[in-house]
Amino acid sequence: MDTPDPSTPNSPRRTQVERRAEAEQRMLEAARQIVARKGWIGITLAEVGLQAGYSRGLAAHHFGTKARLLRALAGFVNTRFMEVIDDKAPQRQPGLGTLLGYIDAYFLRDDAEWTNARALLALMAEGVTLESESGAILAEYNNSVRMTLAKQVNIGIANGEIHVGTDPLAAATLLIGTMRGMMLQLLLDPSTADPARVHKQLRRLIETLLTLPSD
Repeated sequence: MDTPDPSTPNSPRRTQVERRAEAEQRMLEAARQIVARKGWIGITLAEVGLQAGYSRGLAAHHFGTKARLLRALAGFVNTRFMEVIDDKAPQRQPGLGTLLGYIDAYFLRDDAEWTNARALLALMAEGVTLESESGAILAEYNNSVRMTLAKQVNIGIANGEIHVGTDPLAAATLLIGTMRGMMLQLLLDPSTADPARVHKQLRRLIETLLTLPSD
């Protein structure tokens, strides 16, 4: 099954690989928006294909199953997040600067609907249910994020900017949990606090915790 080729007569004709890659990106973006709007449980592959502007069967053709779509979607959400980090702090230094950059990206986004945050939190919430079909995939994704952050903690320790007694994995888990917990509260009730104020306080808190001597 092929995908529509919008190339104009005067533009170079794209290869099948390029068309496939574009179709998958459009369907992942569609899935991200659907999950942010109504969650993962009710989503169908046919709905994703239609939302992306293709046929009902194209998502099944590309991803095969919802589980494979979920695995790809987790990576897609993370890629979008990393793009925000690069945009907010393109010259950040590895270590503490990068960790603080994660906080910047989490709370200083231009997306008024918080699509990425809503999609991720919806996936995580459904992943912890007892009969979840997505728990293992999301746990794998979550662990990859923890390891990425823990690496930056290790770099910060080596640079002398993070206290040598800091446990990298514990610090990474704390950072992830704090950011997601605060974002959950803000999305449930925007009157909870101003995201800019939360961002400022959280930066100060994390920087203090990472630089103070630990017991």
